[in-house]
Amino acid sequence: MFLLKQLLILNKRSINMSKRVLQRETSVHAILEAAVELFAEHGFEGTSIRQIAVKAGISLGLLYNYFSSKEELLKAIVLRGRKSEKLEKPEGLTPFQALEHQVRNFFQELQQQPTYWRLLYLLRLQPSLKNSLGAELDKETQAKANSLVNQLAAAGSHSPSAEAALMLATLDGIAQQYLTVPNFPLQDVMIRYLLQLKNHLNA
Repeated sequence: MFLLKQLLILNKRSINMSKRVLQRETSVHAILEAAVELFAEHGFEGTSIRQIAVKAGISLGLLYNYFSSKEELLKAIVLRGRKSEKLEKPEGLTPFQALEHQVRNFFQELQQQPTYWRLLYLLRLQPSLKNSLGAELDKETQAKANSLVNQLAAAGSHSPSAEAALMLATLDGIAQQYLTVPNFPLQDVMIRYLLQLKNHLNA
């Protein structure tokens, strides 16, 4: 009988803990979604913590339980977005297929999270945020560029560094067109770009 009571107590504690974890995850998700939308619409400086709490449907005090400042909240948004970009690459791909996989993933992320990407491009134009995020974003961009240089070299490029810079600039341009031009034909552009890249590399 004593053992049964202990098991019931432990089970109740486990259920309560699961509820708290779920509540926390739900609240954090609502906060991040609200912040992404407001930052993208009004800018980082033009958005207050109170506005984020109201849009997320939670109290200001609860928001501060999870994030101590707007800067911390912004870092969490960028970190979440970066994690979603780091998808596993299938094994056994040729060098060009690996490049194609990367390009397709980029456009897929762009379509799935347009508000996040719109915010990311806005951040690049706000010098006041350079101190908190600039170095981190620049470091990750450089890592991507280095990886792209290696991939292009493996795919047969004779000038992989220049090709990587051109490729990143092209993808950036396509992304911004998609985010700002209504009814931009992203899929058609992606297919044509990949075809051009394949022909260029004789893949």
